[in-house]
Amino acid sequence: MTDTAPLQEGARARTERTGDACVPSEPPLRTRQAAPPSGNGLVQMAYLHPHTVSHSWHESVMRLVAHDATHEGRIMATGGPIMVTCNSGALVESRNLATRRWLDDTRHEWLWFVDTDMGFAPDTVDRLVDAADPAERPVVGALCFGAREMVSDGMGGSRIMPVPTLYTPAKDLQGQVGFTTRWRFPDNTLVQVAGTGAACLLIHRTAAEKMRAQYGDTWWDPVKYPDGRWVSEDLSFCYRLSSLGVPLFVHTGVKTTHHKHVWLGAADYTPPSGAPYPQDSQPPAQPEPDAAAANA
Repeated sequence: MTDTAPLQEGARARTERTGDACVPSEPPLRTRQAAPPSGNGLVQMAYLHPHTVSHSWHESVMRLVAHDATHEGRIMATGGPIMVTCNSGALVESRNLATRRWLDDTRHEWLWFVDTDMGFAPDTVDRLVDAADPAERPVVGALCFGAREMVSDGMGGSRIMPVPTLYTPAKDLQGQVGFTTRWRFPDNTLVQVAGTGAACLLIHRTAAEKMRAQYGDTWWDPVKYPDGRWVSEDLSFCYRLSSLGVPLFVHTGVKTTHHKHVWLGAADYTPPSGAPYPQDSQPPAQPEPDAAAANA
């Protein structure tokens, strides 16, 4: 088990971004009622950026917009993405601000969060929407991978392992229930999970409004584990979904790439099976069979 479950909401002041600054703001009343869904079928794209993006993300967005313009038009009809500047330490506030702007400034049915270091196929949004359902599958993520630093490589870096962002409930030795990585999963399948990341995540309006009605505008605020550690903003979002009985899925057929900087060395290298052997590194010659033994 990698983590333990949060037992309490993180007690900290909520903040709201104004330009590049974060200023305190009052939490909304918990009695606020959820608004009915618009049902317009449109998908509001949203992303956070530190003024730079990966080229793979940029090219993926261009291809997706071109696809959308000639197919369903779910993205094009929204008038453009919600873009929030996210500097160091402002991830939670930036995600909350994007979610709030979607709910308060638009009537679009879906929010699609996509991180600016992701690569994805042109039909990603269409496939997520087709797999989702406002009541039964209101939150659906793509298959994404993080990079986990496993051990030191002895040269100032680390050995890196790709980790799928699918999480299931599990218990630690003390009986605490929390998130653990699901290492094995079927291909091209909708898999119900306890948690996932927000790197490529489709959210229905009813799910966000239900969370707002219970918790206020703190969709992404961290919650705490029993030992005092903060939970990441995306798993905190998933924890709140679970507490409200909102199901969460990952579509393992909607694949992505994740641009990361890694250390590469001899321990990570395996030659392709068909690679030729140069003259100075021929494979050892096989011994000739013994004639007497062959005739025995």
